[in-house]
Amino acid sequence: MNRLRQPVRILRYAALSGFQDFGGTWTIWTWAFGLFLRMMTQVAFFASIGRLLGSDEQVEYLFIGNAVAAAAVGCLTAATSTTWERGAGTLPLLVASPTNPLLVLMGRSTFFIVNGLAFSIGALVLLPPLFDVSIPWARMPAAVAIVALTAVTTYFAATFLGGLVLNATSARRTVPQVARMVILAFCGVSVPRSVFPVPVRRLAGFLPVTHGLDAVRGVLDNAPAATVFGDIGLEVLVGAGWLALALLTFQRLADAGRRDGSIVFSSA
Repeated sequence: MNRLRQPVRILRYAALSGFQDFGGTWTIWTWAFGLFLRMMTQVAFFASIGRLLGSDEQVEYLFIGNAVAAAAVGCLTAATSTTWERGAGTLPLLVASPTNPLLVLMGRSTFFIVNGLAFSIGALVLLPPLFDVSIPWARMPAAVAIVALTAVTTYFAATFLGGLVLNATSARRTVPQVARMVILAFCGVSVPRSVFPVPVRRLAGFLPVTHGLDAVRGVLDNAPAATVFGDIGLEVLVGAGWLALALLTFQRLADAGRRDGSIVFSSA
């Protein structure tokens, strides 16, 4: 327990710092009529495609898929947050410290998880009446819990991507945008994965969102519990894999920085 206390304390203070920064950037009004409204519009846009196709089934499929994916889209922005520390000149201090810099960087960006979860919950609660989508409200708590898990696994993947762009800051916006397009295209958000070749479907199984979205659809469709828990278990394994990659990436970065001084006090 004593060995866990220090990392937990670091994460807690880093998270508090991140939420304070987020609150200093966005007011409730600018967030509601900026970020939140934009994401609601995106979900509504894709659901409207189902209307144009004249299929209630397509409306529901597109709506649920994009409502859940909204959480992932919100979390992927965390891939750029590692470069903030480099720009502020604090990254060398983090690398020089005895703890893993990933603890601070992950804690500092946890507000992206809450932000993304708010997008999904908002879409699932506010938009169904606009498209005549029937949501079984008794199953909503379970669906929200799975969406939260999906947001966390996506956050782990975004953190790994953040480690990749840390030494290539010019790609800090491109990488998360590409990741977003890949998730929206291949994880069953708007198009069933069954339309893709087998190799693509298998690769999609290693991406965050894929199994979490399957689990959410299963809960809302009253699928067998074994099927839902199987998808949840796969999503947990995928998240653990991305977290392990993030830990490895940042540890190697820290070791290299301490060894050769490659991480300097620079905003480059």
